[in-house]
Amino acid sequence: MCTQANSLLPSLSVQSQNSNMRTPAALIGGSIVPLGILSAPIVESNDNSRAILLKKTNMLLAIASLLNEVIAITYSSVAVNKIAELTFPPTEGVAQYIEQYHQLAWVGTNVHFLFGLFGFACLTISKPYLLYGKNIGDAAACWIVAAMAMCIAIVNRGISMGYGSARGEDLSLKFADNLFGLVVTYVQLLVEWSSGNILPWTSLGFILLSFVPIRRAWLATRSMEGERRRNNISSASMQRRTN
Repeated sequence: MCTQANSLLPSLSVQSQNSNMRTPAALIGGSIVPLGILSAPIVESNDNSRAILLKKTNMLLAIASLLNEVIAITYSSVAVNKIAELTFPPTEGVAQYIEQYHQLAWVGTNVHFLFGLFGFACLTISKPYLLYGKNIGDAAACWIVAAMAMCIAIVNRGISMGYGSARGEDLSLKFADNLFGLVVTYVQLLVEWSSGNILPWTSLGFILLSFVPIRRAWLATRSMEGERRRNNISSASMQRRTN
């Protein structure tokens, strides 16, 4: 009985950890909707190109951050269900259990959660600029960059510590040494998992396709700003002639 109970500890621990990731991901996702989507700044006719780009970027960043949290919740929810529904051979510890059966879900949950979290922080840059001008906007941007740097340092420290057992034997496991390495690991796992699976490649295709309308929007904004400048120059020239 004791051996059987010990063999269940890794799966129960991983299940609990995945469940714990869903709550903050859901909270952040729920906060993004009113902050970045429902109260998104509207493009006005008198906006300059910088304000227009800032407002459009704010909306795209909000959507991207929200979808990252949705993917994180999906990864963790499916992992929790599969741990409950399936019986896996016992492992020496939590680290080995993750590596053998849920590595993609574990790494994917963490990567998408962090991307959504950082995007959520970046959403707070636009409104200080739009509502209170450059000075307050620059101050807010400095604070946000400082917080992001601190968060990345904390995350890098956690990643570098690896996973494993606090007991005497060496059961440690590292997926990466820092956040960048974790993202690289995730991409490698994703490519390996996507072999023979059309949906992940379809997802990538639509992501790449989205850059076409984004480029059109950027070019339209530049064209609008150029036309506005030409009109201002023309109006000033006519006014000088009249005088």
